[in-house]
Amino acid sequence: MVFILLLFLLVGCHDATRIGSPIQPRLSIYGGNNQVAFDTIARLRVPLAVRAVDADGRPLPAIRIQWRVIAGSGELTAYPFGERLIDNTTTTGSDGVAAVSFRSRSLGSGIVSASVTGAAPVEFHTVTDPALEPPAVIITGGPFFDCTGGADPTRYWVGTPAVDTVLSAVVGTRVGIRYADYLLYACTARFKSTSVPAGGTPFDSGVIHAGDMFEFKPDAVGNWTFTDAINGGSGTLIVRPPS
Repeated sequence: MVFILLLFLLVGCHDATRIGSPIQPRLSIYGGNNQVAFDTIARLRVPLAVRAVDADGRPLPAIRIQWRVIAGSGELTAYPFGERLIDNTTTTGSDGVAAVSFRSRSLGSGIVSASVTGAAPVEFHTVTDPALEPPAVIITGGPFFDCTGGADPTRYWVGTPAVDTVLSAVVGTRVGIRYADYLLYACTARFKSTSVPAGGTPFDSGVIHAGDMFEFKPDAVGNWTFTDAINGGSGTLIVRPPS
């Protein structure tokens, strides 16, 4: 009986100590870090999200998170409906997660911080640069086996897996031809137009390596034929007028 009573007292003291001790929140990035934007109009595709937990890793609900743009400029709004934030704060849900949407208002690098009293702040990094936007159409060019040439010339397709061999684009849009990134970097190609529609500007990629991409803008409607001047194999890009 004395042993049971002593055990009960010890357990009671442990619980009281845990409950009475102040909460030490820990803040970590839950999603949305290191994103790239291509303009200052659209919000980032993924919200900036943090998670608050206690010392035992349990989520902390109803914790106020303070958000600040500390480099660059931009607009923070509530996620997912885009309401204006009050005092630039949001509150964690039952899972300990709080999120905001971010729209960059300046080109270059940006940093957004999230903080809560008693924890080290975290930082989200963004880059806004229109030049980083991928082309509207990316054509993959490469041999199916290796880059030794001969009986294995360069073939062309759009998308993954390599099933769409119909190459088409709208006049004036950016088109990229990427030399197969599944080859060794030492492999080279040179994409040259062999026939362009009237008024079109011929193109020549020069020598590029596996994984590199050459870009051009077809400026005339019609069929553009081209070849890999190093490995052989031709392709045709059908350029359409704007719809």
